This record gives sequence, C-alpha cells and structure tokens, in this order.
Amino acid sequence: MEIGNSIEAYIVSMDNDEIILSKSLSGHATRFDDLISLMDNKVPVDGRVTGVNRGGFNVTVMGKKAFCPFSHIDLKYVNEPTGYLSKTYQFVITRVTNKGRDIVLSRLPLLEKDLVVQLDEIQKYCDEKKIMTGTITKIADFGLFVSINDFEGLVHISEISWDRTQNLEELYSVGQTISFVVLKIERKEPLRNSKISLSIRLTSQNPWETVSQKLFIGNLVHGKITRVIGSGAFIQLMPGIEGFIHVSEMSWIKRVHQPSDVVSVGQEVSVTILSIDTDKQTISCSIKDINANPWNTVTEKYPVGSKAMGKVANQAKYGYFIDLDDYFTGLLPNARIAKEKKGAIRKGEQIEVTIVEVDRENYRIGLSYGELVDMEIDADAMKKFEEEQKTSNAGKRPSTEFGALLKAAMTKKED
Repeated sequence: MEIGNSIEAYIVSMDNDEIILSKSLSGHATRFDDLISLMDNKVPVDGRVTGVNRGGFNVTVMGKKAFCPFSHIDLKYVNEPTGYLSKTYQFVITRVTNKGRDIVLSRLPLLEKDLVVQLDEIQKYCDEKKIMTGTITKIADFGLFVSINDFEGLVHISEISWDRTQNLEELYSVGQTISFVVLKIERKEPLRNSKISLSIRLTSQNPWETVSQKLFIGNLVHGKITRVIGSGAFIQLMPGIEGFIHVSEMSWIKRVHQPSDVVSVGQEVSVTILSIDTDKQTISCSIKDINANPWNTVTEKYPVGSKAMGKVANQAKYGYFIDLDDYFTGLLPNARIAKEKKGAIRKGEQIEVTIVEVDRENYRIGLSYGELVDMEIDADAMKKFEEEQKTSNAGKRPSTEFGALLKAAMTKKED
C-alpha cells in the first residue's frame, strides 16, 4: 500500500477526533448490537475454519464460535471439506440469534461480486466461438463438469466427440485440463446457479464437411461395427463418420431377421457405399454387395425348361414355395400343377419341378409340377398374381424376396 492509493475500508470506532478504519473486521466487534450492525450492513469479517460438523464448518470469528454451511463456503460443490480446515477467509454474517451466541456465516455474497464480470467475459467467448480451457471437476454418465474460474459448465456426452462416445472415464480424468467452446449461457438468479453448456467436439472440424472428398458411392470401405439395432447396424467408416447397414443389405442368401445374427459390436467388416446424404449426415452401406450376386448366374444353374429337385417350403394363396437350394426359392402356382398332382403335395417333401421362367431383375423363378397335358390353367389367378408382384416391387431395390409371398415362405423355411 502506498501514499495516494485509494482503498475501501470499514469504520471500526470513533473516539473524539480519531477514526479507526479496517479493510475487514475480525476481533473489533463483540457486542450483540455490533453483530447485528455488521450483519445488516454486510460488513466482511475474518474467520478461521476450526472444524467440520454434520452440516458445515465451525468458524471462529471475532473471538466467537460461528457456523458456515457447506453450501456457503464456496461457489462450487464441496467435495473435500477437510481442505478448508485451518484456513482464514472473509465472511458476512447472515444470522445472529440467542443474543449473539449463535452466529451463521456465508462467503457467497463476497464471492459473487466478481461473477457478473466473469460471466460477461465467458459470454464474449461464446459469441465469438473462441476456444477456452478449463479443468474437469466431475465425470458423469451423461457428460463432463468443467471448472471455468468460479463457474462450472457441462459438456454433454453428445458434445464430447464427432465419434460416438460411451465410457467417458476411459477417455478423461478429474483434474485434466481440456479445451472447449461455450455453446450457451443461461443466466439465473442467484448468478452462481447459471447454466453453461460447453462443447469439445466443436474445437475440431466437422468431418461431414469433407466427407464428399473422401468417400464415394460404390467405394469398398473397411470399418468397425459401433451399434446394432433392430433395423440394421452402424459402422464407423472414418473418424467421426458412421454409415448404416440396413438389415436388407446384409445377405443375398437369406432374409435376415436379427442384424445381430450377422454382425456384432466391435466386429470389423467391409461394406460398399450405396448413398451419401451430407445434408442429413447419413450414409447407406451394404455388406451383401461386396459378394457376388448368385442371381447373376441363375440361368446357367436353372435354365428354362430344365428339371430340378426342390423341397416344399411353404404353401401360400397362389401355390407353393419350393427351395431349390440354399440360394434360390421358386414359386409353384396352383395353375401350374397338373391335375393328378394336386392335393398330393406335402410340406417338407422333395419333388421334381420344371423351371418355367427366370426373372433375374426381379429375383423370381417360376415352376411347374407334373405333365402339361390336361393341366388346368387359371389365367385370371396368374394375371392377378403377376400384377400384385409388380405393384409391390415398384420403386424398390431388388432383394432376395420373391414378392410378399416369397418373404413369408423364406421366413417359414428359416424357422
């Protein structure tokens, strides 16, 4: 302190022409009336923390015993109360009862004086999206709590990384210094309860901004399965970029009921890129497209007019579904069953059928059973069936299902 400096002080006493000042009060006021005056005027007093009890701290102030609750010793949550022992702080008196024998203290009014300035400074960083640094104070399942001077912000788990994040304790530790961007500040009263949302991932470039330069439709990409759900599985194609494999894109051979029957979390697989939508940040992938489509050579294995042995898999409205092998199932319409064969077909038995038609584009094989002589042709039923098949497949990507009925047949077959 030098001559000419301005200071803020408190009047301790006035005696004749002498005025005694103090920057804070410690042992000067001891009377009940003086305590009330100090409390009403929010005059800071020095207090030494002497012990810890169930609800807070024992403090000696002006030679008297006082009490400070845990929640009033600091702006932040008190994890280790013993860290405050034997230390001297400035307090304000918040309650005096029992003629001065019961005194309650708080540090919050003194600590909060600087909060407006601090929060305004943090707001500038938020508006300018500038990077700040802070220390991790707590790790929860849903995110990280970070100390920013006298405030505490939250990095939600969705803002940790561009990648999918699961176990935060494997990536971070309490006391670690991290960089982040302030997303939003929600001011509350008292100011110490203000909520500050943070983001770690925004300190790096969004990988979706450059994905079109690195991934292309038709690419063969190797990646790791990150999550499996009922309709398919997610695969990490590159840092921060996931693709989705729909269940219908998992096999040429069979209809997959559960994606978990084909892939599992952590498994590394190869996929082809079917589509990329950078606006919606979605990428569709296929496992089955990396394997040869067995339908490309179906006419060589089952030429029209040839005979083949097949197993009766299921009966449907228009006829029967016949499993020719592990890859192919054909439809035997009622109209293509000879008179003498009708009523004699049993599920599970092997029968010899004739290949009547092969449609590679729509993945269909038509069959007949028995001699064509005197065969009753139900032309209307066949026409209705073919029209329904065309309608049900309009605008859809070809699959191993032979229309809606073939799906049901294959389901029964796998069961």
